[in-house]
Amino acid sequence: MIERLFYDPDIQSPQIENIASRLGLFPHKATKDELIAYVKSLPLEEKFRWGKSTLFLSRQKGRFLKKCPGSPGVVCCNYYTVNTVTGCPFDCTYCILQNYIENNPFITAFLNREDLIPEIASHLHTHSHLRVGTGELADSLALDKILEESLFFLAMIHDHHWHKNITIEFKTKSSEIETLLEAHKHYPEVDVVVGFSVNLPSFTEKEEGNTAPLEKRLLAMQTLQKHGIPLALHFDPLIMLPDLLSEYQRLAQMLFSTLDHRLIRWISLGGYRHTLSLAPIIEKRFPRSLLLAGEMFPSEDDHKFRYFRPLRRQFYHSMLATIEKIFPGAPIYLCMEKQFLWENLSLPKDRCAECF
Repeated sequence: MIERLFYDPDIQSPQIENIASRLGLFPHKATKDELIAYVKSLPLEEKFRWGKSTLFLSRQKGRFLKKCPGSPGVVCCNYYTVNTVTGCPFDCTYCILQNYIENNPFITAFLNREDLIPEIASHLHTHSHLRVGTGELADSLALDKILEESLFFLAMIHDHHWHKNITIEFKTKSSEIETLLEAHKHYPEVDVVVGFSVNLPSFTEKEEGNTAPLEKRLLAMQTLQKHGIPLALHFDPLIMLPDLLSEYQRLAQMLFSTLDHRLIRWISLGGYRHTLSLAPIIEKRFPRSLLLAGEMFPSEDDHKFRYFRPLRRQFYHSMLATIEKIFPGAPIYLCMEKQFLWENLSLPKDRCAECF
């Protein structure tokens, strides 16, 4: 997965050798500008191949803890994000990071993640609880064997006695759970949730390059639940083509008939949406993608393209009804949708009370 390792000449850390040893690679010094200059000389697809197999170790100069950016006008679920890694070895057709290939063409891990600690302490000084996730700009677990992110976060929460104040979610499309299970064994009191992106098996195979197939994700979910670790399920992006609705309903029926409802903390539903700038990249890189099949319209607030409102309402209504039949009172929320659509669906926020 990772074929080359670089580190910024300005940083010194024992983590460099530790990571190099786990990878079996020799770490080379290089600045970010030098690497970017090299990648710019490559053809488009080679930029992605090179970048997704290259790990750059650096230092974060800005803040780690941020409010989820959301979009103007949509209902916000008060989620916070921590970005200690940016970039991903996976190659999903819909990934927004494709927009930033010129300036961030590789996976970057920030080795000064301890600087997050005073940020969290400051937040908890004015807030009683923090619901936070690490999967906004990277897959939370894809490189966990190498970077030991889950171990760092669980140890941090334990060492600062924050286990009653923080819920941390690791969002993933992988099945790499061994490091997390070991961390949980040492710090079982930490409130950890593993959030899996779930989609149709055919969609995962064709549109989510290098990710774990659905059956492996499901096996990982069952293993986590056996160890008492709760899950989140993210049906996002829902590809809202009329002939796919019944397939999504069958997917929901299978998952909620298989998993332990007592260890499912929240469920999100999100229709596919994209920025104007992402569309031509998808067209060039993935001309046969299902993302290009549906008719979409720009929003006045955030200018993202979304499916026609009645179609979104139909999909959400059918998915809600399907899930509710198997899992009454399921803790569901809509991702990146406006208040009127929640009201149209008679979906109160307290369905996912811990999210709001």
